[in-house]
Amino acid sequence: MAHAGEDIDRVHSFPPCGQICNFSMHKRKEDPFLRKDFNCKDMFLRLKNPPGKVFKPPLKKPPPELLLDFTQNGSMNLSSMYFDGSRQGPKVTFTPKQIKTLLTNDKDKNIGSYGAESNGFKQVLYRYKDQLKEKTGIVIGSQSPWLEVMLLNLGVKHVTTVDYNAVFFDHPQLSFELMSDLADKITKNQSLLMDFAASFSSLEHSGLGRYGDPINPHGDLEAAAQIWCMLKPGALFYLGIPVNFGTPVGSLVFNAHRIYGEARIEQITANYEILERKPVGMHGVLVLKKTL
Repeated sequence: MAHAGEDIDRVHSFPPCGQICNFSMHKRKEDPFLRKDFNCKDMFLRLKNPPGKVFKPPLKKPPPELLLDFTQNGSMNLSSMYFDGSRQGPKVTFTPKQIKTLLTNDKDKNIGSYGAESNGFKQVLYRYKDQLKEKTGIVIGSQSPWLEVMLLNLGVKHVTTVDYNAVFFDHPQLSFELMSDLADKITKNQSLLMDFAASFSSLEHSGLGRYGDPINPHGDLEAAAQIWCMLKPGALFYLGIPVNFGTPVGSLVFNAHRIYGEARIEQITANYEILERKPVGMHGVLVLKKTL
């Protein structure tokens, strides 16, 4: 069991996080987005050997030594809401019958886990169905394959779900990979770079320890950069996160989630061109394009 304060500087360990974790960088007037230097090799090494420590049970407060990093130098208000999702349950397998039922229901029902917000995300995806048709991509964070099924019904060829905890799909168009394993495969074979990525209500949890993941104040920013490194040039990333559009100030609701104000939106979308921003309930959907 880890204790707060022990080797907490591991979040800044080698290989370094680099510009991804540099909040002092901002978009230049002449650029359409914030440009940062992403070292994909280092990002994948950090993914395989993550900095920070795992706390069981999860921490109820951010370590004092990391408070400024967690609140992005005070640009995120701090409040509390505690969950312990670190206990791994039994192996989860979705059978062909379950997947078939979801595929059928998705055609005339809302199968998403977030009610009207899931449907709003689906409407955004529908507008990009021509770009998704016959493509291969990843879904980041999934306890139930509602998003994967939506993508299949839009004509996607294959979806790989990536997460910390394994989920198994008995379906030829669905598969699962640990994020670190997929990073290894892409490092060895660049032809495995993905056509698209999609995630809804996942990245905002990264690095908060809620699900047994290592404490890392930049966990969400590193996750977005890791996804960038897994995408082909020009690929799209459909991202849904809690937002406060129009104000720089966001919130860190520890250890539940982050709510993104414009200051953190700028950082999490570094090196992505923002094609679309749409409010969907308490979430915002951002359609991002990988640019070089």
